Amino acid sequence: MSELILHHYLTSPISEKIRVIFGLKNISWRSVEIPNLPPKPDVIPLSGGYRRTPIMQIGADIFCDSQRILSEIERQQPSPSMNMGLIQMINHWSDQLFHPIVAVAVASSSDVFPKEFLEDRTRLFLGDYANIESVKARIPNFTAQIRAQFSWAETAIKDNSGFLLGKEATIADASLFALTWFIRRRWKIGAEFMEEFPNICLWEQSIKDIGHGTSTDMTSQEALDVAQNSETTFKSKSDINDKQGISVGDRVSIVFDGNTGEKTVEGAVHTMDKNSIGLLHTNERVGTVCVHFPRVGYRIERI
Repeated sequence: MSELILHHYLTSPISEKIRVIFGLKNISWRSVEIPNLPPKPDVIPLSGGYRRTPIMQIGADIFCDSQRILSEIERQQPSPSMNMGLIQMINHWSDQLFHPIVAVAVASSSDVFPKEFLEDRTRLFLGDYANIESVKARIPNFTAQIRAQFSWAETAIKDNSGFLLGKEATIADASLFALTWFIRRRWKIGAEFMEEFPNICLWEQSIKDIGHGTSTDMTSQEALDVAQNSETTFKSKSDINDKQGISVGDRVSIVFDGNTGEKTVEGAVHTMDKNSIGLLHTNERVGTVCVHFPRVGYRIERI
């Protein structure tokens, strides 16, 4: 297998999720640090326009969104007795809960964020609301929703003797940890909020102790060169039962399904199944790469 490369930045909570998964599996990986704001000139050629963080690269295969990243990590290095269906459900839940957490964190700290950062994250994560003031008015409701759902995790950790799904940490724990990690760093009263959940607080230290595997720095240009000198390892594959009637060779666009202002990624379908889709994308800096997305949470349309 080609080297596993993570394009991320240190304060990205979803990147922290993936870094913890590397620790769980004791993976050696290459670290490419990227900007936290667009433009991302050494990312967009790889991703075809996808701007969220992180992305994972293996040769000329580029994996977007934590759903797709974690499923590929598990495919490459499967865990014994891993209930991936349940884990993906928990991961999707954590991704959904991330949005009200971001809303509370950004709105409550809007006075300290740089203007360009605040404007970018407001559109990316709070696109359904007109402005920061409207989000501030909803902070109590958002907080109540977060609190209720954290109570589920608190009970699960207690009932399962220390982790979400049992006596050992799994990818599901990494998904939850990304949320608590972000709350403590970005929400003014995050530490105070977490005091209500003593089992989660004890669990957090267990997850921190896992570490991040073994990373070695790589420059963004080196990563681009890897893509340029590689080919996708995925065979051309259609899903004969695809409910959108999409087949290999069709040109499609794909974008996160929300009011976020993100640009579509366009390309020819190369591989697909009920859970994922991979598009061939060509750029002079990387040649042809296959950009992989999950189906859930994304809008796919023929061009």
